[in-house]
Amino acid sequence: MSRYLDTLPHPWSRNDIETAIFNNFSDAIAAIEETQGGSLWRALQDLEDSLWIFNTSITDLLDEICLFGDRSKNPSFWHQANANEAEGHTRAVKKKLFHCTSALMALVDHARNFQRKTPITGYSDRLKETFSSPGLHDFLQCLRNYNTHWRVAQANWVIQTEAKSKTHQARFRVTKSELLQWDGWTSGARQYIDGGSEEIDVYELFSEYRKHVQRFYAWHKGAVLDAYAGVLHPYFEYKRLYEGLQKKHTWNLIISHAPKSVNPYQYLDQHLPRHQLERLLAYEHRSDAQVKALLQMVGMEDFCDKAMYKKLTALFRSTT
Repeated sequence: MSRYLDTLPHPWSRNDIETAIFNNFSDAIAAIEETQGGSLWRALQDLEDSLWIFNTSITDLLDEICLFGDRSKNPSFWHQANANEAEGHTRAVKKKLFHCTSALMALVDHARNFQRKTPITGYSDRLKETFSSPGLHDFLQCLRNYNTHWRVAQANWVIQTEAKSKTHQARFRVTKSELLQWDGWTSGARQYIDGGSEEIDVYELFSEYRKHVQRFYAWHKGAVLDAYAGVLHPYFEYKRLYEGLQKKHTWNLIISHAPKSVNPYQYLDQHLPRHQLERLLAYEHRSDAQVKALLQMVGMEDFCDKAMYKKLTALFRSTT
């Protein structure tokens, strides 16, 4: 049995969507989500999930390095009895380094798939411009294969002491000699390895790369929203109508069955965050202006008909 909205040509009107809700509300939202705009928005959200996983993985890695650095300032950290603690941090850094490179490659693959299905003009040029550090991107992609197919990169800690301030800082570094034992590096990745010092600082490496990633995907999302506005607009309008009409029927049911003696202010904090509640209470108490402000805050200003508005104002004007 076909869904009601699937039998209608686009664009769907408010009456179309309302009829679809009455027929089968779950079919109605499913049809809306499966529009071209709905599919595009879901794909963009999936890409953002991958980006979030990558950023979170880097944060976990950098936090672990900072945690080691902070704990290593305590002299007891280096006591023989606590030797396993330093080893535990080293393993945690290795694990989180593995997670970072895996999340990076997942993000790269997801972005490529998105670009194939939803091409953005200037994508390749912007990619080259943003990731301009010679070989950095290639190195990190290969580092994932190194971790997966060869062995997890050994990140060794080094304590740097600043003579003037008498402070020290813990760093985790991967040596060039260890990396070059693997023969799977591409020419770009090898360029990055050969172009640096004998040791690669893990903290600086991922801190720098994250900045490139954040800058690129901020541009990319803006470019998608601009280039595909014509596809996304109908979807968001259909969704706005669906959610507004659903709210209308729910609120109408609640208001119609509310006792005349009920205090509506008792329930406001169930529907409004604190900043909106404070703004609502700035209006004259139990006034039409306050009721209209409430409707706007809950996104009901376009869906409240005269009959519903009359019931709502009567509820606010009643006194216990």
